[in-house]
Amino acid sequence: MKGDSPGQHHGTPASRAAGAEVRRLAGSPAVQRIAGRVRDAARQTATRIPRADVTVRLRSADLRGVRTSDVLVDGVEARAARRTARSLGLSRTLDDTSAWAALGALAALMRVADDGRRRAVVLDASGPRSLFSRWATRAGFAPVHLDVTRPDVVGTSIDAGTVDLFARIHPRSLRADEADVDLVIGSTALRRGGLMAVTLRLGPAAEGGVGVAELRALVARADEQGLSLVGELGVADGLRLRAAQRVEGDTSVGLALLTFRRR
Repeated sequence: MKGDSPGQHHGTPASRAAGAEVRRLAGSPAVQRIAGRVRDAARQTATRIPRADVTVRLRSADLRGVRTSDVLVDGVEARAARRTARSLGLSRTLDDTSAWAALGALAALMRVADDGRRRAVVLDASGPRSLFSRWATRAGFAPVHLDVTRPDVVGTSIDAGTVDLFARIHPRSLRADEADVDLVIGSTALRRGGLMAVTLRLGPAAEGGVGVAELRALVARADEQGLSLVGELGVADGLRLRAAQRVEGDTSVGLALLTFRRR
């Protein structure tokens, strides 16, 4: 079958008449008024749909009850953290564990590091799809992805003593066998009063984890290096961790979130 050439066969008389009628109706004042109302309704609906890049009105008081140093051994706590974040207008996530860690780090940033003007220098080494970075951005900060625990970063990519908060949290927790070195190196980037929020895996050493004794020893060694724990890990936290270890045996049982402040 031969193809049509330009200008040939513009439709039957009936189709041409129908097209003319559609154009006439589209140009009528009544149709124009209806179309205008539709456009207005669409614009109003669009303004009610939250955008991912919209800053939320978040105050430090909104995070008053969130712990900046804590242990996670119960999925109920992780799910509660995710619900809390959602109620505050932070972006959605299906990862309860990341929500728990990110909410604790955000609480440290908002309550301790921020002066209310969102000018804190925030570095995040938690991974390219960091939930903490998404939430910090939503709260009005501008986090940068740099890992100051790498020896070649401070002094080249970032000046020593200039960072307000450095985060390295789940899913990129500190390794137990490197935590001491990473804390010392990372602290050189912090200004006096600056914060470092990190997570460590809880569980047997063979799995790369730490227990109650190792966790307390790490906190004590960090204190000797001028890093004070923000918040506290009390007797109840140790009991919860030991109970989880008895149940889980030789497997990982959760996470520890530690926030340190450089003196």
